[in-house]
Amino acid sequence: MKVLAPATIANFGPGFDVFGLCLAKPVDVIVFKESDEVTLEVEGFDVPSDPEKNVASISALALLKMLNVEVGFNMKLKKRIRPKSGLGSSGASAIGGALAVANVLGVRDKNLIIKAALEGEKAASGSAHGDNVVPALFGGFTILKSLHYLEVFKLDVDFELVVVLPEVEVSTRKARSVLPRDIPLGDAVKNLALASALISALKEGDLETVGRLLDDYLVIPYRKPLIPWFDKVRKAALESGAYGVSLSGSGPAMFALGEDLRNIGKSMVEAFESEGIRAEYFITKVGGGAKCSGV
Repeated sequence: MKVLAPATIANFGPGFDVFGLCLAKPVDVIVFKESDEVTLEVEGFDVPSDPEKNVASISALALLKMLNVEVGFNMKLKKRIRPKSGLGSSGASAIGGALAVANVLGVRDKNLIIKAALEGEKAASGSAHGDNVVPALFGGFTILKSLHYLEVFKLDVDFELVVVLPEVEVSTRKARSVLPRDIPLGDAVKNLALASALISALKEGDLETVGRLLDDYLVIPYRKPLIPWFDKVRKAALESGAYGVSLSGSGPAMFALGEDLRNIGKSMVEAFESEGIRAEYFITKVGGGAKCSGV
């Protein structure tokens, strides 16, 4: 079984731990074959090759345990999504590992697949948050209502966006640790209004309005010490014609919506470089979710 597991943008502005967007690229590639023992081969970005420590194999083993199935496997992971990038790297590997096992065994229960993938996410970031694994599996734009019993609302949207990836790392575990347990009521109301209006704008296909609604009052203000360059890069994007710009997940990647995406991307890269940080940009579009095929 071969699985293509896509990168994702969690939060998507005001939707902390709820909104997620699947990207068409980059993707992790997982090749899974039944075997007498459990082995893992890794190429690409540096991630653990120990099956007990790698997110993809942890998720695969978790699903086998849930199904009470004893079988070994050889897994080959082509790691193309940079870890600690803010693009759902661990989520992609997690859903890829779980989905590979599910398809080999004929399992179609998405609730079970997500549950297994969350074991991988938990190992990677310390918390079983689903705003990366859910869009990676379902594709499109997803609204995660519940993980206890999987309840997901999906919007089939179609647009391009520019993603800028600087050569710095932000640990998801650390980025979550700086968040307060309580927030001002006024900030919660602002985010609720932004999130509600953003869904309406997405359904209407109004990208310009979507861009204006990408602000956040719940997490980004508290993560500013980890991303001191955020405001400068955001300003550069807006001055280059971006409809809106925000952090991808916990960062450091940022994304923007607009018409001239190449010019916006170049301006954001230049802003990073003015801070002494090398960066690159790429243009992608909304993806359709993880894909499986025979090897």
